[in-house]
Amino acid sequence: RFPLTRPDLCKKWEAAVKRKNFKPTKYSSICSEHFTPDCFKRECNNKLLKENAVPTIFCYTEPGEKSEEFAEQPEDPLPPPPLPPPPPPPPPPPPPAAAPVLPQSPSTPSFHLSQIDARFVDPSIGLLMPPLQTPSNIAVFCDHNYTVEDTVHQRKRIQQLEEQVEKLRKKLKTAQQRCRRQERQIEKLREIVQFQKEKDILAGKGYVILPNDYFEVVEVPA
Repeated sequence: RFPLTRPDLCKKWEAAVKRKNFKPTKYSSICSEHFTPDCFKRECNNKLLKENAVPTIFCYTEPGEKSEEFAEQPEDPLPPPPLPPPPPPPPPPPPPAAAPVLPQSPSTPSFHLSQIDARFVDPSIGLLMPPLQTPSNIAVFCDHNYTVEDTVHQRKRIQQLEEQVEKLRKKLKTAQQRCRRQERQIEKLREIVQFQKEKDILAGKGYVILPNDYFEVVEVPA
C-alpha cells in the first residue's frame, strides 16, 4: 500500500506511477513486481518491503512526452534551404496474389479472405496471422490494470479483517475476565491454607481464635 503516513516517500511513489490527477487512498496499492529485488528484506521466512523502497519497474511511458519535447524546441529563425527536386516515382508494384477462398461451412461466418487486410495474411499459406505488437500495445499488455473492481475487492477484504479483529477482541476480553476470577479464587484458597497453618500451631493451648468470616470462637473445657 501507499505510505500515506510518510508524505515524502508517498510523493516519490506518486511520481513513479506517473498518473495524472491521481491521489492515493488507504485502499491504493502497487504490485510487488514494480520493485527491484534489493527493495525487499526477509524476516521470519517472510518477504517484506524495505522502509525506503520506491517502485521503479514500469514498462510504459507517459503519453505526450515526445510532443512536449518537440513543442519546447525554438523555431529556427533562418529560412530553410531549398529542397532538391523530387526523384522520379518508382514503378507500380505488381498486384498481390489473390488469397484462396475457403469453402464456407454452416458453422463459419460469412466473409472472404479477400476482404481482410493483407498485412494479416501470410501469402505462402493463405492463413490469418496475429497482428504485430507495437511498443504501445506491449506497454499496455505488460503493465497492470488497476480497475475499480480491484479497489472494491480490497475494501471488502479490509472490512472482513476488521470484523475478525473485533471478534478476537471480544474473546480476549472474556478470557481476561475469566483469569481475574480465577486469581481471586486462588487468593481465597491461599488465605484458607494460611489460616489452617495458624490453627495447627495454636491447637495445644486449649483454645483457637478464628476469623469471624469463617468460624466462631469456641472454648474447650479443661
